[in-house]
Amino acid sequence: MACVHFEYLQKRIDALKAKFVQAQLEEENREPLSYIPDTDSLAAFRLLAHAEIEDYLERKATQGLSRIESDFSGGRKAIRECIDILVVALTLIDTLKQMPRLESPHWESDVARTIKHARDSVRENNGIKEYSFARLAVFAGKMPDEIDNALVASLTSYGSSRGDVAHQSAARVTTILAPSAEAKAVDDILKQLEGYFS
Repeated sequence: MACVHFEYLQKRIDALKAKFVQAQLEEENREPLSYIPDTDSLAAFRLLAHAEIEDYLERKATQGLSRIESDFSGGRKAIRECIDILVVALTLIDTLKQMPRLESPHWESDVARTIKHARDSVRENNGIKEYSFARLAVFAGKMPDEIDNALVASLTSYGSSRGDVAHQSAARVTTILAPSAEAKAVDDILKQLEGYFS
């Protein structure tokens, strides 16, 4: 079954391409040697595509946390039956003042506190680069050893290129590519995300 979040992401990227890239793609194909890209449109596409990818990852993480919470409240009370909560807690160790007392008699309140911290972490997320992606992927249900290094590299590179257009005039950005390359970079990330989370 297709992920509703991914379907939405694909629709949004298609709409952004139609609005900011399609006319430029046609022009690039007509005059490949003399074509001069509209850097403002390509910068807008990059910024908005990045925002959609980030939103997708945050929604996947929130969905995963809800599943973990539901598993626990559905009767899975032992760590062995709900190992995901321990992995989430370990992922949050940097942001928690103390490790949840998962072996204590306060297990239920510790799970609730861990899920709350994880949800706060998703709300405060800023970006799609390595650490952000790894944390969101774990919250979505991946184990730390299942993090896809090729996808991490693609997202980190795209996150850095987004920073180029977010912090200076599009006219000064040297990393803006041809419309075909800008569209392909996003399409490649979407293929990787779809494969990773399917």
